[in-house]
Amino acid sequence: MSLRGAVLVCGALLCGCGAAGGDDGGTAGGATAGGGAAGGHAGGAAGGATAGGAAGGTAGGTAGGSAGGSILTAQELAAAHLQSPLPAVPADPTNAFADNAAAATLGQRLYFDRSYSGALAVGNDGGNGATGDAGQRGTVSCFSCHASAGGDDNRSLPNNVSLGTDYGPRNALPVTNASFYAWTNWGGRFDTQWSLPLAVAENVRIMRSTRLEVAHLLFEKYRADYDAIFPVPLDPSLAGDAGDASRFPLAGKPKAAATDPDGPWETMDAGDRGTVNRIYANYGKAIGAYLRKLVSRNAPFDRFLAGDDAAISDAAKRGLKVFLGKGQCAGCHSGPNFADDQFHALGVQQTGPRVPAVDLGRYADLPALLASPFNSAGAFSDRPDAGKLDGLALAPAMMGQFRTKSLRGIGQSAPYMHAGQNSSLEQVIDFYDVGGGAVPDGGTLDARIHSLGLSTAEKADLAAFLRTLDGDPLPAALLDDTSR
Repeated sequence: MSLRGAVLVCGALLCGCGAAGGDDGGTAGGATAGGGAAGGHAGGAAGGATAGGAAGGTAGGTAGGSAGGSILTAQELAAAHLQSPLPAVPADPTNAFADNAAAATLGQRLYFDRSYSGALAVGNDGGNGATGDAGQRGTVSCFSCHASAGGDDNRSLPNNVSLGTDYGPRNALPVTNASFYAWTNWGGRFDTQWSLPLAVAENVRIMRSTRLEVAHLLFEKYRADYDAIFPVPLDPSLAGDAGDASRFPLAGKPKAAATDPDGPWETMDAGDRGTVNRIYANYGKAIGAYLRKLVSRNAPFDRFLAGDDAAISDAAKRGLKVFLGKGQCAGCHSGPNFADDQFHALGVQQTGPRVPAVDLGRYADLPALLASPFNSAGAFSDRPDAGKLDGLALAPAMMGQFRTKSLRGIGQSAPYMHAGQNSSLEQVIDFYDVGGGAVPDGGTLDARIHSLGLSTAEKADLAAFLRTLDGDPLPAALLDDTSR
């Protein structure tokens, strides 16, 4: 039987074989593997690399080339085919404007707009990468923490936690290919992509703005764009010279605690607060539509599986063998996005410059998600009956859990882990090779984390493979600052 035929047979045999499992910090999300960047997860030995069901169809392409076949078995190649190619961006029924081209165009303008950010608490000292002088306003945009080739933070220095208007507790995650996740941010603080910008804009450590400022920004700079997209036009009373302009103060957001004194937001009529919240949700949905366009495909790994044997080196092919087998990486880094969309406690230590002493991950983030009026079950969702949050409740097992980070683009998104604890892929591999670390009190180390016993050569090969997951650069037009 030919190698290609063997792959087809093996692909059919793999149907039904599956890997384990199916995740505010900071900014829009740097770096890597909350759920296991390099290796350290069981459930993915050779044939069981990813969830079953797609094996027959996906594995049925080319075998990956004759040289690949001399290093990789037919079963390993079939398992690899379950992780390529990257499919279409999944639908988002909670955002009726997710694939609206005009919404994406507006979203790009808002993504790059710095004008509505608040005063910097931390100014540029010549070495920290801050966007201006302390007290300066209008210097931070969404792009500010996602300006690298992979869409993560390469500006903040030292690059452990990201610096917006102040230092946050985590490293900004890449926005490239972020639309493939079911949960957004390291701890799954958001269950939709469009709800993330809402928290980012008002976070005092990131943009330090308010929803009223966003509403006025849209009216003053993007009114025609907004009104052409959304069914309810912006309220004319948002104009500064309107006779009843006092209905909409220039700045304000809900107070943080019920015991805090009332601010401008609390003095507003309930109906006007609802109007602003709807505008604010639409702001997020426009940015979400733009983010869905930030997709990088055609990595060397994909080209190899499509038949270009020379697309990756022999070292990378050996590394793929480690990834699927001894390294047990595919147990969590499964599927075409190389992420299982689950949350895992790995015991990554809270060390590094300005890294907080404690970060409970999913355990800390879930209450805010469930309480948010902008979650997928809320009034501003376009599919509140989607059921994504049904039965979801806080549990002690969530302590120290972080979402599995996709490995696509991993070679260009250092540093790694939720607070940049590892500066290189080699350090990440070493972390998993020794069996992770200690989880917070009350938490439980993921059962798939254990020592691997990788040799020096196997570690080098695994790193070579991971670097073949960097795809094509994003179209230049999507990275233009189109703000007004």
